[in-house]
Amino acid sequence: MNRDFQVNVGELLTGRARHREAVVETSVDWEVELSEVLPDPPLHVELRLDAASGGIEVSGVATFVARHHCYRCLAEIEGEIRVDVSQMVTSDPEGDDEYHLAGNVLDLEQLLRDEVLLAMPVAPVCGPDCPGLVAVAGSGLNTSTPDQEDESASPFAALKDLLDTGD
Repeated sequence: MNRDFQVNVGELLTGRARHREAVVETSVDWEVELSEVLPDPPLHVELRLDAASGGIEVSGVATFVARHHCYRCLAEIEGEIRVDVSQMVTSDPEGDDEYHLAGNVLDLEQLLRDEVLLAMPVAPVCGPDCPGLVAVAGSGLNTSTPDQEDESASPFAALKDLLDTGD
């Protein structure tokens, strides 16, 4: 359990305050398929926590740098991502809601992890014109010219002899 994600919200639950600000800045090792959150610079999250009927409304922005591997050519791509965060955390542990309070402490780790990982692209691409890989090991269409490609690497090369009529 990472203490960087824990916020005391007792004053919101008792009605002594209507809202409060929270900033989370910590390195994480979250990843999904072809993407990962880089530990440096750390994940930076600025949140507003509002007292609401039955719990706490969490809203704000998470900023982080991610590394992706292009699903076409496997090139590495890095870039900053900003994610809008908006979730309700309930005080009823028996409810069907996804996020619950544990007493007066709001643990934001699972909520932020879900928001960040859902913002990652399912199939990252290094660019809209990425042609991908060729069938010959060691070469990519991004780095080879059409003259360098081996005709036999085509999946249809075997059919060429069947179509050759000899005329």
